[in-house]
Amino acid sequence: MSQLRLLFLAILAVVAGLLGDITSMLAAARGWPVPVMHWVSLVTLLAVAAGVVIGGVRVYRTRNRTAKRALSPLVAFRVLLLAQAAAYAGAALGGWHAGVLVDLVAGGGFGSGASWAALIQVIGGVVLVIVGFVVQAWCKIPPEDSSGQGGGEGAEGVEGAH
Repeated sequence: MSQLRLLFLAILAVVAGLLGDITSMLAAARGWPVPVMHWVSLVTLLAVAAGVVIGGVRVYRTRNRTAKRALSPLVAFRVLLLAQAAAYAGAALGGWHAGVLVDLVAGGGFGSGASWAALIQVIGGVVLVIVGFVVQAWCKIPPEDSSGQGGGEGAEGVEGAH
């Protein structure tokens, strides 16, 4: 499985930001509400981030042989997929709201409820991207040591997760 690429996530965020900016301008021109998620949706983003971290900790403990019960390789792989999906979603959501925020600040300054909501969503998106990278690193199998003791039964639990 391929790893997260910071350049691809940055391109995704920029494209989403451009779409958010354009959509925000079109909405303002037509008198529609600002296309920004309410700040309460940050609770959902943080719940997703917490779930990814909890799963990542379980994989990390299995990888380092400190878990009471080893995870199956399929569960570890699913945690890795969830971490990467969280990073992609964070880049897209954060980029969109950054574009909306740029339009709002350029049009009337910072301080409205919509601009605060957009800023909070940008921060939430960045948190998801960081969590995705951290948990992906936790899902990597450590390199085998030269004494032949590494890569034993505990490492097999996450072999499919790199």
